[in-house]
Amino acid sequence: MGIDAANFPALFFRQVERLKDRVALRRKEYGIWKRISWKEYGQSVREAAAGIIAAGLQKGERVAILGDNRPEWLICHLAAMTAGGVTCGIYSTSSPDQVAYELKHSETKILFVENEEQLDKVLLILSRLDLSLMVVWDAKGLWGFSQPGIIFFDEFMAKGRAYLEEHPECISARMAVIDPEDTAMLIYTSGTTGRPKGAMITHRNILFVVDAFMSANPFYKSDEMLSYLPLAHIYENVISLFVAAWSGGTVNFVESVDTLALNLKEVSPTIFAGVPRIWEKFASSIELKMADSTLLKRILYRLAVQVGLRRVHAKKKTKEYYLWGLLYWPLYWLVLYPLKRQLGFERVRFAGSAAAPAAPELFEYYNALGIPLREGYGQTESTGMITLTREGRSRWGYVGEPIPGCEVKIADDGEIVVKGPNVFKGYFKDPELTASTIKDGWLYTGDIGTMKDGFLKIVDRKKDIIITAGGKNITPAFIENKLKFSPYIQDAVVIGDRRKYLVSLILIDEENVAKYAQDHQIPYTTFADLTQNPEIKKLIDHEVREVNKTLARVETIKRFALIPRRFYAEDGDVTPTQKVKRGNLQQQYRDLIESLYS
Repeated sequence: MGIDAANFPALFFRQVERLKDRVALRRKEYGIWKRISWKEYGQSVREAAAGIIAAGLQKGERVAILGDNRPEWLICHLAAMTAGGVTCGIYSTSSPDQVAYELKHSETKILFVENEEQLDKVLLILSRLDLSLMVVWDAKGLWGFSQPGIIFFDEFMAKGRAYLEEHPECISARMAVIDPEDTAMLIYTSGTTGRPKGAMITHRNILFVVDAFMSANPFYKSDEMLSYLPLAHIYENVISLFVAAWSGGTVNFVESVDTLALNLKEVSPTIFAGVPRIWEKFASSIELKMADSTLLKRILYRLAVQVGLRRVHAKKKTKEYYLWGLLYWPLYWLVLYPLKRQLGFERVRFAGSAAAPAAPELFEYYNALGIPLREGYGQTESTGMITLTREGRSRWGYVGEPIPGCEVKIADDGEIVVKGPNVFKGYFKDPELTASTIKDGWLYTGDIGTMKDGFLKIVDRKKDIIITAGGKNITPAFIENKLKFSPYIQDAVVIGDRRKYLVSLILIDEENVAKYAQDHQIPYTTFADLTQNPEIKKLIDHEVREVNKTLARVETIKRFALIPRRFYAEDGDVTPTQKVKRGNLQQQYRDLIESLYS
């Protein structure tokens, strides 16, 4: 193992020289997918890096990016690294106060913002910041806007080109002094509690993870990827930047999260990564779609899934496995392949789920459909990767085996600890927290887990373990994931610490429950009205009872309540990767929770 590159930009530009006219990026404009070659990609990064140098950025200073995924995101991201700077991504859903905190804490000097909406946020807090330059990508709606220290992207790139012509060696000079141990990225964790923490990711961290990922699951220059998860998060960086730059694959940017399903059909990627909520949503939409189809289609679909599950559960290369295969493949080509094609998954050879826990049943279901969904595990602090499920080595309920070069063990109290070149440098301006997180080179993840035959199983977050009044240890994530597998339940929070029994706050899946209401002529007007309807409560009660049948008695949900409003990242209900902020919700609905115990 090992990549012969001193830093990540060096690896990127090596690919630019190798691939030249091959397509690196695609974006959709006015209904047409526009191509950007590796040569064009590399030249844009050089010009943007020169613009950053011309603006006075010194080695190690921070460059922040505020906006949704688009080619400019990756161009400015790489340009900041190339100029010897440190990229700091900010979620586009962040409030002005959150943006102000991260820009001040990171001491950002140059800020790239996407459009008028994001610019308006920054203008509200501009007096609190110490920016030397702000660059706006999209000038739409800002005609005639002018303010000192703020320019548009076209002007910025023109300045970069001019500086590059006058100083042709500026890029190579900056890259020559970038050490592998230098910080390349500052990622603010969207943790479920407290202010976000700035995790320092080095060039060595990135190069190691790229190499380890490719060793465990090779990607190729023929691969197509879809970029839609926030680039401010480590997960999307691993796919759309790290691995794409090393493999030479093509990154396709969705128009928006709302058009994900449409863009998925158009692109038909070979690589598709998602958080569990995305996979759960696709699964529920398939189930409901098939429920509305003809009797014959329903029967064939159910038969195909059941046979697929039998094959998935059978031990590989056994008589039972081959027997179920004989029944499966005719049904696959008759029923499941057309279904995959309708979704845009017919070419997928690597489907990944990470960033949050998911039920084993979810992975079994997709593999029964012929979609090779695999689970991985990592954190921002581990540069996004700790374990990965290899092709042909799935073990349901486990998150795979450690990536090459990474050591994983279980501490005496059950906490997962990790050692390797993927472990981050520490938290920016927080040596005390860094010292309590990295001890003797071991990263203490805060997750409880077990190891069996080299495979890692995640039990729950250490702080989320429930100890009932009877002294029983309960892992709420296990129960919550089973509940979320229902097409009618979007999220669930299990509660019961120091209590006699478990209860749950449940967020219904609005789209699927609304369809159920329409199909059964149940009147409602608002989302809150839907959650209060006795028939809907009866529907969810049935789903909870079905899950309870699969649980030990002490794990069963005795009572539940439906949350009367949607979850929003902006309101602090969930993180940008859709992980529930358990503490916030328990505080917000404490009276409702108490009513479940009265």
